[in-house]
Amino acid sequence: MEGTRPKAVASVTDSFIDLQRTVRRAKARLLAAAGNDVESATHLLLHTLQADGPMRASALAASVQSDLSTVSRQVAALVGRGLLERRADQHDGRACVLAVTEAGQAAIAEHGRRRRTFFDEVLTGWSTDELDQFAQQLDRFTAAYDRVHAARVPAEPEQTPKGSNA
Repeated sequence: MEGTRPKAVASVTDSFIDLQRTVRRAKARLLAAAGNDVESATHLLLHTLQADGPMRASALAASVQSDLSTVSRQVAALVGRGLLERRADQHDGRACVLAVTEAGQAAIAEHGRRRRTFFDEVLTGWSTDELDQFAQQLDRFTAAYDRVHAARVPAEPEQTPKGSNA
């Protein structure tokens, strides 16, 4: 039985790499179709603010692991479209926090409906039991992947002292 595990792990590895390629191709198609539209690039910002609540642009950039200048441009577009608003920071009146507007909430809800419709089509032919099992296994895999990856790769690159050959 142990002799089959390496083959099974190799099969999962190959499938995962195929999934990553497929997602990258899909993302490239979405970005090409969007052109200069900020829609696809900003849903993450909207979802993050909805989930975590109002925050400064710098905190938002850190949360989505992007640079502040990119997030600032995306935020400006979202504010201009009425999906986000700037509010005075209650802890520092000189600063502002970003918050999702009612129009932003509606855009998030519509995006969620479109995403569910897409996945419903992708999963056509799967039974409810198969979907439940897949969701549980995918959750388990994702948690393990994140845990092992975080243990192997530090979040911040270690600084090597100048003059050191380490």
